[in-house]
Amino acid sequence: MDWVWLIGLSIGAVGAVYLLLSQRIQALEVRMKHMSKRIEQLEAEVSLEEPAINDELRRLIAEGQEVRAVKAARVAFGYSLIEAKQYIDGLKEND
Repeated sequence: MDWVWLIGLSIGAVGAVYLLLSQRIQALEVRMKHMSKRIEQLEAEVSLEEPAINDELRRLIAEGQEVRAVKAARVAFGYSLIEAKQYIDGLKEND
């Protein structure tokens, strides 16, 4: 009978942890939403020049040399492979 009580207690503990984590995730999502809104406001107020390398990256993309564009982005910005790929994908989407 002790093992039934132990299983019930374990399930209760897992449930409590789940609720706690769910609340924390929800709070972080709300915070990120506010931060995103603030970033949009700041972007509207500030005019930033586009990096000069973007013209070269767009040329490489247009020529079908996406791998070279990713490598150039890595060198220019110090990005990881994933970050550079996401940057190049962003340039493709905005054009």
